[in-house]
Amino acid sequence: MIEKSLARPGRTRSIREERGIAIFDERGDEIEHVKGWTWLVPSSCSGDVLYGVDLKTEGCGCPDFEEHGLPCKHVYAARIARSKSGECAGCGRKVRFRDLHEVGEEHLTFFEGDALCEQCAIDHGLL
Repeated sequence: MIEKSLARPGRTRSIREERGIAIFDERGDEIEHVKGWTWLVPSSCSGDVLYGVDLKTEGCGCPDFEEHGLPCKHVYAARIARSKSGECAGCGRKVRFRDLHEVGEEHLTFFEGDALCEQCAIDHGLL
């Protein structure tokens, strides 16, 4: 199934892009930011396997990337996860926007509008 890209109307998505979207839709909560440009993305075939993805080089440890050297479905899934994540003002980890808690003006440790992950929000009395 080839769909039109909403971001670029004249372009169709590749199979790898479609499969990356499927990984994010099915297992997006398991995609984890490690540090810097590195993300861990679960395999779509084996539940226990995680692939390290470097978004700076668009490299991955999966067999498809090693064979073809092109951005694979794990790279596309990590891109989506990164675009839907923000940085915690407390610990600096990348966390999905929906899991961040906004700091109000009454909190003196952070600026109004800063966002904290759940653990930092608990540690700093926000939750």
